[in-house]
Amino acid sequence: MNISASHLSFAYDEQGPLILKDLSCEFKQEDITLLDGNTGEGKSTFLYLAAGLYPHYAGVLKEGTVLVDGKDPGKMDPSERCHYVGMMFQNPDLQFCMDTVRNEMIFCLENLQEKKENFEQKIKEALAFCGISHLENRKLMILSGGEKQKTALACLWLLRPKWLLLDEPFASIDQASRHDLVQKLMQMHRQYGTGIVAVDHHPENWLGAATSVCHMRNGQIFPGNLQDLNPELVPYMADTGRNHIGDVVLQMQDVSVWHQDEQHPVIDHVNLTLRQGGSYAILGESGSGKSTLFGAVFGLYPYHGKILFPDKEIKKMRRHLAGQIGMITQSPQDQFIGGTVRDEIEAGMNKDNNDDAQKILREIHLWKYRDVSPYLLSQGQQRRLGAAAMMNSRCRLLLCDEPTCAQDPQSAYTIMTNLLQEARAKHIALVFSTHEQELAKVFADEIWMIKDHTLVRKEIR
Repeated sequence: MNISASHLSFAYDEQGPLILKDLSCEFKQEDITLLDGNTGEGKSTFLYLAAGLYPHYAGVLKEGTVLVDGKDPGKMDPSERCHYVGMMFQNPDLQFCMDTVRNEMIFCLENLQEKKENFEQKIKEALAFCGISHLENRKLMILSGGEKQKTALACLWLLRPKWLLLDEPFASIDQASRHDLVQKLMQMHRQYGTGIVAVDHHPENWLGAATSVCHMRNGQIFPGNLQDLNPELVPYMADTGRNHIGDVVLQMQDVSVWHQDEQHPVIDHVNLTLRQGGSYAILGESGSGKSTLFGAVFGLYPYHGKILFPDKEIKKMRRHLAGQIGMITQSPQDQFIGGTVRDEIEAGMNKDNNDDAQKILREIHLWKYRDVSPYLLSQGQQRRLGAAAMMNSRCRLLLCDEPTCAQDPQSAYTIMTNLLQEARAKHIALVFSTHEQELAKVFADEIWMIKDHTLVRKEIR
């Protein structure tokens, strides 16, 4: 049993550049294979083809074939394909259809045409397998990234496909959650013989788990070796310019936030002061409340306490804040307004300036995709585009929720360097959440950790 590609060439559109170029490769079901490569090399594209999503939903298959256990997944009916291949996306929201964890699992069982009398037992077993029995009736929209990925895995446990294709599933979750998920995936591989192909920019996540390694470069896939799981870390170095910090932009005073149907606050009695040109990192485990904190400032969640901008309560001046507070979410595609990649960059400019747009797109390595819809980019490319577009705005405060997730180290460094330079130059208060402590040490003037539902200052060492 294998996944095989033969002379595969694929583009986003008829006139666009080839993403995959005469690619031939094979993955064996008895392996857990790590597929690595720089952002934008075509890893996600290959997985989408193997999952039967491309070219049915997007792109053009120029030539070649990709087969799963000898069958073309693109020609399978979805009810048949789900038995062969399942995917975990960088953004689990892309694969959820229902409102709660339980209803999502019922939806999966209905698609399998499972007998209703078996629903309760199967749901119970799947939840227990992933260690999320306590989430059964929670709304999906308020779960953390780690909780959502465990829910996605529980659904895949119900479907029990022959193959799991993982597209950066750990990009926005903490190290402990990554370890838990790898252990569950290994268990599925051992118990059910599930073949696994995982795309991940952090090979160390798969130490002791992966049995095979492949690299993607220039639209091709090459075999690697297990020694590649011990990568040389890219040292982050930046001229942070901490002497340019100015006046107060925003103050949070005893801020507490509850989600609907929650008995206890997600964040409680938070106090924080942000200044012009300052850079602030927010750390914390998945589900600790980092995104909730940003959402309260941006007006997505009600809160108790005071948020002053800079000395007026933000609740009373929302209508006057348009453009003054920017936010880059974990799902950048939710914020796109342009029809093409170039349109997205130019939308934030004071005037159309093709030279400036070209300069920006070349810096983030997206110039060759300038005429492509931003929705066809990989999630890592979408995140780079969203960050670059927001940097052209006139905001005074920029909130970035995991701006470097799903990026290779060099791309992460480029994104953060550009964000920090723009923040210094334009006197913007920059706040970013991350699971990467080394990155926070280099690019933040202050590091804060959400612990026990509140913010605690950490020393930079």
